[in-house]
Amino acid sequence: MIEENVFANAFNPESSIRREWRTELADDLRNPTLKVSTREAITRRLRRVYFLLLSVLLLAWLFRISLFVPGERWVETAAMPGVPGTVVVGVVVLYYVVALVLTAWPSSRQAKGEYHGVEAGDWKDDE
Repeated sequence: MIEENVFANAFNPESSIRREWRTELADDLRNPTLKVSTREAITRRLRRVYFLLLSVLLLAWLFRISLFVPGERWVETAAMPGVPGTVVVGVVVLYYVVALVLTAWPSSRQAKGEYHGVEAGDWKDDE
């Protein structure tokens, strides 16, 4: 909204995409709304960056519990004080399954006001 109306008008004030942009901008600043759902935000971030980083972290943890303590089973090595290793492994597996499901979740783009096929100006319409 700011790029389309404020910055563009600074260079060419004669052409404005939306005539009521000041009212819409003031309204959005007074009553901000989320332009993207929480699930879509998490899914996009996992796909683009975090799932790969979490995968590297998982590999490091697997190496740590399986290679660095000879003479102990890997389940015993995964244990924390007061928490059995099977519980720790179960929580880690559950965490990564949820992360994988969120990453691979098929969805169409729902965010408003982005460049991905949404018309300019449709960013704040309630559905």
